[in-house]
Amino acid sequence: MGTNKTATFVKNLDNFTGDARLYKLDPPMDGNQYVVVSATIVPFSGPETCIFPSNEDGKVTSWGELYGSFRGGLDHQQALENAGYERKLVEV
Repeated sequence: MGTNKTATFVKNLDNFTGDARLYKLDPPMDGNQYVVVSATIVPFSGPETCIFPSNEDGKVTSWGELYGSFRGGLDHQQALENAGYERKLVEV
């Protein structure tokens, strides 16, 4: 992809429906160094992948979706790319 904005995978999160993962962003997005990316199927509206601001432990600090979130698919990489970040799979 060739961007200098990276999202480094930190850990999988268990306290969510669907597939939720914690990422560390460099540089931060809207002042958020950590985000939770959640891919789930929502009743009556279908699949969606959302990015939420969080702390370093994966606790969501606001349920307002950040740029990059989208409906119609379950894809962490696509959401991060929508937000301008390249996903790194190396754990921190």
